[in-house]
Formats: sequence, structure tokens, C-alpha cells
Amino acid sequence: MTRRIFVIMICLPVFFLQAAFAQKPVKPLFSFGLISDVQYADAETIGKRNYRNSPAKLEKTLEILNAYDLSFIVNLGDLIDRGFENFDKPLKILERSRFPIHHVWGNHDFAVTDDQKKSVGKKLGNEAGYYSFEEAGFVFIVLNGLDFSMEGHPQGSVAYNKAVRVMETLTSAGANNAKPWNGGIGDDQLTWFLAQVKNAGEKGKRAVVFCHYPLLPENGLQLLNNRQLLSALDETQDVVAWFSGHHHEGNYVRDGRGIHHVTFQGMVEATTQALGAVISVYPDKIIVHGIGHEEDRVLEIVNSE
Repeated sequence: MTRRIFVIMICLPVFFLQAAFAQKPVKPLFSFGLISDVQYADAETIGKRNYRNSPAKLEKTLEILNAYDLSFIVNLGDLIDRGFENFDKPLKILERSRFPIHHVWGNHDFAVTDDQKKSVGKKLGNEAGYYSFEEAGFVFIVLNGLDFSMEGHPQGSVAYNKAVRVMETLTSAGANNAKPWNGGIGDDQLTWFLAQVKNAGEKGKRAVVFCHYPLLPENGLQLLNNRQLLSALDETQDVVAWFSGHHHEGNYVRDGRGIHHVTFQGMVEATTQALGAVISVYPDKIIVHGIGHEEDRVLEIVNSE
């Protein structure tokens, strides 16, 4: 072996090591924070639900989120467990956020008197219950899973009575989600939602959905008309993920369409000092960095090229 060849063979590994170290980590397009099911109430603990300890966990979680460079924070619903007066404490804590906060409607947010239900949306800064916003090529869709529900509307109202009828039909069919704490998305909102997704796809953008209720898995806590929405989503490949709360233990399903259904764990039952997630969005994937015992996940985006 000549000296020249020997020198080249020795130097090659060094060259590749230098090249590897020279590569800079790929930065996300943007990141956002996420919390779910704080469910604060000035009430005694029931089972795993430590209502009075939620503000302390919320403060710690917000402290962690504020240390990041985020575009926004999403609360996936159930900021309170019950009682309109209980909104003040968690909302006061969230005023310290360095970033805008998007509040999704949850069923416990409407565990107030019938005459107060109409004031919940205004209190949360989300009067319509559903809307969309954009960030770096992604369309984020906030949905109101309580369009028709028993908890979200005064007893005897049109939306309340529709929920009763839907649950009677589901019960007859043997469905496991015919429960008063579940809700559904009405036809007008569904039409709006599908138009948002179609418009995103036509513009080469991808959609991410925030809804208090999951679509999958069908464990009894899914949206009342989850199958109607799943059928509607068969027509599109532009929804990347459906982020939900409601089921405090959390869950994950990737369906045949490639949609990631992520249910985030409920803060009210957290056994860690903080609970939530930082979500980093890339062109080809979404990475969930769990806070506390929330799981880390890598969600690949199909057809991302």
C-alpha cells in the first residue's frame, strides 16, 4: 500500500465526521403549545381528579411553555370542571402567556347554569365556537363539538333535543358513545369545515384540527356523529391530524387515510407537576414533545412533497 493511499484511507473517516458535525439541525417551520382538560373547580378530589391542584399544574406548564419560542398555545377544552365563577382562576394564570391562546369548547366548560351557557364563548374569547387560522402553510381548524349536545345547551332547546334524538338512535344501534357528556357537529359547521379543508388543499396547504372530542378510537368518548365526519374525510387527503382531549388517559390512532388522531392527557388527573406538549411542525412531519407524562410522538405527513 502506497503512503498516499494510506493517508487517504485514514483521512476519509475524519472527513465524514467533520461533514456530519457541520450539518446544522433542521429547524421546525414553527412550534406551538398545547394543554387539555385543566378542569379546575374549588371542589374535593374525586378519584384521580384533583380539581384544586389544577391551577398549580397549569402555572408550571405555562412556565415551561413560556420558555419556548411558540407561535400560539391551544387549550383543547374543559378549562373548568363546573361553575362559571371557576373560569377566573385559570384564565388569570393564562394571562401570563407570552403567546396567543386559542380556546376550544369542552363539555365541562358548559357545566354552568342554563342562563350562563350563552356567556361561555365570550368568556373564552371564542364566541362562535369554531374558526380557522393559518401559520406557515398550515391551516388550523378549531371545531365546536357541542353544536348539538345535552351539556352545551339549555334543557329543552333545539340543540339539546337534537342530541337526545341522536343518542336514542345511537343507543338503538348499540353504539357506545350515546352519553350526555358527548356532543356532535351540526350540518352547517360540517359544511364550513369541509370547505376549509378543500380550500386548504387547493392552495397546497395542510389542515390540522382541534376539537375537544376525538373521532377515533371508538372507546365511548368519541364525537356523537364521528362516523359522519370520518365518511366526509374519505374525500380528502389534506387533513394531517385531529388533536383532541376529553379522554384523560390519552390515546393515539392513525387511520387508513393517514390522519393522526391524537388524544392528549387531562391535566386534572396528571401525576406530574406539569402536563402538556410542545408541537414542532416540519414540512414532512409533526413532532409532539410531551411535558410531564404526555407521550412524545413523531407524526409523519403523507404526501408531503
